[in-house]
Amino acid sequence: MPSTSENNKRIAKNTLFLYVRMLLIMGVTLYTSRVVLQVLGVEDFGIYNVVGGVVSIMAFFISSLSNVSQRYMNIGLGKQDIREVEYAFRQSFTLMCLLSAMLLLLGETLGLWFVCNKLVIPPNRMVAALWVYQFSLVSVLSAINQVPLMGAIVAHERMNMYAYLGLFEACARLLIVYFLKISGTIDSLILYGMLTALVSIITWLLYAIYCIRVFSECKLRFYWDHSLVKDMSRFIGQNLFGCFAWSAGVQGTNILLNLFFGPAVNAARAVSVQVSAVVTRFTENIMTAVKPQIIKSYASGDREYMIVLIQKSSRYAYFLAAILAIPVMVEIEFILEIWLGQVPEYTVAFTRLVLCESLIGVFIPPLWIAANATGRIKNNQVYGRMFTLSILPISYMLLKVQQDPVIPFLVAIIANIGYWLYCLYDIHIQIRLDIRRYLKEVAMPGFFLSLILWSVGSVQSWMIPEDTFSHFLLAFVSMLIIGICVVYCLLSVGERTILQKYIQGLYGKLKK
Repeated sequence: MPSTSENNKRIAKNTLFLYVRMLLIMGVTLYTSRVVLQVLGVEDFGIYNVVGGVVSIMAFFISSLSNVSQRYMNIGLGKQDIREVEYAFRQSFTLMCLLSAMLLLLGETLGLWFVCNKLVIPPNRMVAALWVYQFSLVSVLSAINQVPLMGAIVAHERMNMYAYLGLFEACARLLIVYFLKISGTIDSLILYGMLTALVSIITWLLYAIYCIRVFSECKLRFYWDHSLVKDMSRFIGQNLFGCFAWSAGVQGTNILLNLFFGPAVNAARAVSVQVSAVVTRFTENIMTAVKPQIIKSYASGDREYMIVLIQKSSRYAYFLAAILAIPVMVEIEFILEIWLGQVPEYTVAFTRLVLCESLIGVFIPPLWIAANATGRIKNNQVYGRMFTLSILPISYMLLKVQQDPVIPFLVAIIANIGYWLYCLYDIHIQIRLDIRRYLKEVAMPGFFLSLILWSVGSVQSWMIPEDTFSHFLLAFVSMLIIGICVVYCLLSVGERTILQKYIQGLYGKLKK
């Protein structure tokens, strides 16, 4: 196995590729969201998101399959057994095809009935909603069959290709917006669904062409090994419940809001989720880069390095999320007004609550990855996910008593805290992760940093006049304070020493 130094360099390099990809997609998404909301209108925008949410609930197993596919390929690569990697890929591909057929059957029966009979959709938009539903099914089927291909790229740590495909997606989104603007008499909602499905199909083809040409084990051939299927099925089954609970909690909330308040509130939630997705992408990039190393370090028996990766990735991920999320929470009214122009009702409150939930959720993925590495995911994905699954029934009961659309968001925050603490205890049992040390070195610095950022941002926002220049000045001053807080509150003594030596070396070069 490569040295720790080489692994750290690879993680840093891969993270850089992922951040280039993320910044590009983030910029395009922020622009396209504004245009799509303007072209579709609040009602159609809400319809698109709630109808797509129905398909997402049925496709809850995508994340589960992705975890399984990546795990088995990473284990094979950690053992340097290319034959095992090939069998894992082909078996994953076979399972994806079977599940695609099952999803298509479910989608064209139960899912279609639910859209027609249960969702709150204006009668004059029902035909367009049904077209969007069919296109959403196509998009999800493409995503399912993309799972083993993405698993191969991540397992081999080819994040540069991941970034290039992100470039294609960003350009495709811009083209979609262009076509929406010039669509003329064509129904914009139907056109948007069709073009999004087309981009999904082309993206799958690009992944397939790359993987087949570059990785010898990536062969799109059916394969069935009873013992491997049995082992993977056990892993999938436990992971599946966790993904179902997550999908029910997240997408189920979207449907719940539709049933109680209509598509306009769905539009507000869709905007808040898009803002939150920016924060999530920052942390996902670190997790994507570090995930193969955590699994490979476990496979090679290096538990100490595995724990170091878990703690450092958790700390850095929260740091990156906080420096973005908290200033956004403070200035969200100004940001939404500049970004969207037309801000749906409840968007400000929803965005603040969703960002709060996302910040808590940042601590969870490294613990998931550790459980995936050991293969003991039952507690994590079955018992722990009961917290997430409880969001839906508790929110429903509370909404029956008091019809306030912020209730499901508050329930989700409390559930996320419970799930995080449960996962932490589970990993402590599995690999002897020191909980006190984790709280001291990971959670407490992060929460302390958040308190400072919120306090400084709130005071500055209250004192500074309401104009664009003042908001930019606030951002600049906040960044200076963030830098000081990070150096003295977040970084360890060893990390501060490394940073100091780097700055001294850079200063020496500039003097020459």
